Amino acid sequence: MRSTPRRRMTKGAALLAAAAGLVVLAPAPQANAGTCTLGFICGYVGNRLPSSYTVKVAELGVGSETCRTEEGTFTCKTYWLPSGKQSKDIGVKDVDALTVENAAWTTNNNSTWFAAGAWEKISDIQGRWCYVEDGHPACYQN
Repeated sequence: MRSTPRRRMTKGAALLAAAAGLVVLAPAPQANAGTCTLGFICGYVGNRLPSSYTVKVAELGVGSETCRTEEGTFTCKTYWLPSGKQSKDIGVKDVDALTVENAAWTTNNNSTWFAAGAWEKISDIQGRWCYVEDGHPACYQN
């Protein structure tokens, strides 16, 4: 029986194949809070609530404040979002969390309620518009 000749891989090709295998097997890096997905898909909030409500937005992973969300506690930088404004109007490129400070509020068509001052974490592909719905603040996903 004849044996088939084996071809030897060059050292460079072997290193390249090994590196390619490592790239495939390496875990995906965890997204950093406070950055936009792909650099341009960013979370945002628009405030259509009357000025008697205090809406705040936050960038997570930066600043010296603390924001406690349903997904954990983060270092954050917070901003007051005036009535009639969007987060981009006050220079916040990527909103990672929001709250209504002085009233209980809801999101997702009244299915999720937050206490006054409780933070909701939002992802980069989400936007929220806050307005009065059935007599209370509501910040629904756009």
